[in-house]
Amino acid sequence: MALRASPQGLKIVEQARKQKNWTKAAPQWLEAAYTSEATLRRFWRREPIKPKTFQDICEAVNVNWQEIVEQSKPTVPDSNFVGREEAINGLNQLIAQGAKLILIQGEGGIGKTTLARYFFESQGFDLTIKLHIAMERENIISVELVIEEWLQCYFGEEPGREFGITLDRLRRQLRNSTQKIGILIDRLEPALQRGRFVRQHCCYAELLRMLANPNLNSVTLITSREQLSEPAVMVEIYRLAGLSETAWEDFFCSHQVEIDTAALKEMHCAYGGNAEAMCILANDIRLDFEGNLQAYWQENRHDLLIDPTLENLIEGQFDKLQDDRPRAARLLFRLGCYHYQEIPILPKAAVLCLLWDVPISRRERVIKALRDRALIEWCEDGYYLHPVMQAKARERLKGEINNIGGKLEQVETDKEECQEWLLANRAAAQFYLEVYEVESEITQKYVFEAIEHLANIGDFEECCNVLLYKILAADKIENLRGTANLWNNMSRFIASSEKIIDRLSGIQRALLLIPLGAIYSEVGKNSQALNISEQIIAITREKDGSDEKICFARMSAYSIAGKAYRYLGNLHKAEAACQQANKIASKSGKNYWQALAFYGLGAVYLEKDRPRKALRHFFGAAIYAKLGGITQELKGDMKKLFGLLFNPTNDQIAEVQKFFQKYNQNEREDRIKKFNILWNIARCFNAMKSFEVAKNILDLAQKLLEAEDNNQQCLLALELAIYYSAKKQIQVAQECYEKALDLSANQGEKWSIAYPLKCYANWLYTQGKYSEALTKYRHLEELLQETEFYFMQAYNYYYLGLTILQVHPEQQQLAHKYLTKAKNIAKEIELVLSERE
Repeated sequence: MALRASPQGLKIVEQARKQKNWTKAAPQWLEAAYTSEATLRRFWRREPIKPKTFQDICEAVNVNWQEIVEQSKPTVPDSNFVGREEAINGLNQLIAQGAKLILIQGEGGIGKTTLARYFFESQGFDLTIKLHIAMERENIISVELVIEEWLQCYFGEEPGREFGITLDRLRRQLRNSTQKIGILIDRLEPALQRGRFVRQHCCYAELLRMLANPNLNSVTLITSREQLSEPAVMVEIYRLAGLSETAWEDFFCSHQVEIDTAALKEMHCAYGGNAEAMCILANDIRLDFEGNLQAYWQENRHDLLIDPTLENLIEGQFDKLQDDRPRAARLLFRLGCYHYQEIPILPKAAVLCLLWDVPISRRERVIKALRDRALIEWCEDGYYLHPVMQAKARERLKGEINNIGGKLEQVETDKEECQEWLLANRAAAQFYLEVYEVESEITQKYVFEAIEHLANIGDFEECCNVLLYKILAADKIENLRGTANLWNNMSRFIASSEKIIDRLSGIQRALLLIPLGAIYSEVGKNSQALNISEQIIAITREKDGSDEKICFARMSAYSIAGKAYRYLGNLHKAEAACQQANKIASKSGKNYWQALAFYGLGAVYLEKDRPRKALRHFFGAAIYAKLGGITQELKGDMKKLFGLLFNPTNDQIAEVQKFFQKYNQNEREDRIKKFNILWNIARCFNAMKSFEVAKNILDLAQKLLEAEDNNQQCLLALELAIYYSAKKQIQVAQECYEKALDLSANQGEKWSIAYPLKCYANWLYTQGKYSEALTKYRHLEELLQETEFYFMQAYNYYYLGLTILQVHPEQQQLAHKYLTKAKNIAKEIELVLSERE
């Protein structure tokens, strides 16, 4: 059984850590506890870890682990009733305010009946009268017979000859009784239609009006999936929500289910805390998976309705809704087209757009019908379906179209299900696109959601158009090589592109391959990037070479190859590919193309430790990218500036800044591209040890960034760290490296995480902090597994070997193993290894 720390225990460990002057992930701590940095961080997050590791972590800082561990929670006395303390208090509060008739409303299986029964059993009621409404409408007992039976069984009184007299006798008994009486009317919804009693059972309304009388010595609890909307019936509504995650954990523990925190969290969310689902799942896990919750969830997480009891529970609710409120049922099914992942809560407009066939004046009523039946969840921010409800709604919406291929608009079919699926997804996509605005994180999510809906209905060409022209603004063709939207949404862009790329052909396919190839290298897929380069060249070979799009695609193909070869560590091939791109750019006569080609060459030369040559190319890229043309005046300024660039003094630094400000009037345009150029120029100056000039350029680059530009903020921090280190401000430098590491933590791309980690580890090595460096190098080793960053891998193995010799000189065999690995990779990519600053 795994252990985790209590909140109070963490405070004790924190004090012990400070006494030793250790950080929360100190190398000495990792070594003393025989554990990894990742496990120690889990300890600090109060996540369960292995008992032996937990004890070792505590003992390393001289604290008693038994004082730190969170004690097991006591077994709940009634193992079938958990987590309803708030509901009990809520009912008591309504009764204290004078309520006599309370309707507990919630979705099927949420625990309404269990709550009502427990309330009467636990709150001191002397007598509980129960009425269970039959599930089939034709089997519901008439209210006259119900009242007669109550009078005879519980009060020993005969009914009258007329309904009114019988009802009045029951009223007198409830008013004059010295007992505290509870009445449970369970599962009312079969008797209701649109919130009112069906005609044959309309007299039930009379009974409820009487039970709401404030002079009675009774409390009536009604359970129902639907709200009651009978005139003159004074009923208080208590909306029952799902059980908390803690309640699920308590229940599972009491039913011999082994808890896995992550799996429990996902499962609880998927079923919305539904009490009946909890009971069914606990039984299935115990019987079929020997109590192993993680194993059950791993096998069944993608089929939430695998248990027929659960499926029937939801089917029943859907069927009744379809009978009573067909428009509301259609809306519920249409809501199944949304995914509720990137955008878990829908704004109201996203719901309204699915009611295209309902008059505007009646749309609110349709939404209210779902709310009144607890079939849709809502909060201040909007609406959503729990995953289990979404799964069934989506199944109903799709109907029989799963076997239909191709573009749905082209499928000739009269099936209503096909049209519903098509129209719902089209409406959702249109909604997302209408609210999309560039540079907004929320609306960027919206546009990727629109692509998902368009892909659902097979409109792959429109998906491509949205990717190219909505996200990348490819009306300006250079944007295919990178914009803020692309760099800030790499994972989303890759996922969307990979879904549709094989459905495209010709120039449209080539254009989408350009940004995909550009970011493949960022995520460690360099072989795939090279494959994309070859595909683009093959497509453009068959096309008109004078067409602008064709020329740009061909130039981009070589640039993609150059970047991939650079990340692989084959700098000779990288330079050759970038030179090919430069030739095409030069022939085009287009300044921005030349900027892109120069940038690629500069990156290769910087990797080759030729910062002066790299600087010339980055500077040329800056000129072409920012200015859009070279004038005689510019040539004179450039000549003067180059004299300053390679022999900078403090007095001349201002001239560098003056130059960039003069020729960069519209600095916000293409800000990410401009940042990347300025950042690389600063890298060149840092490599040339012209640190003040580098700092000046970094200050200019920083002005281009927004708060959400995490990747660029990370790169900026790394170069600032080099500057502060050179200025002997070691503490500030280390803070910059820590900031870069924190910024990279939320990046989904391997390169964006690995690069700052490599830089930080190398710096720690140069500072003689070998133990800390070793921890980082080992983390980097794990990160680089199954990637194609061979250049980085070679150097990481190289430094791992050197660092092990410094920290553990007795482990020469292990150090030699890493050095041999480094040598083998270096030989393969023609790399000369040496210690780098």
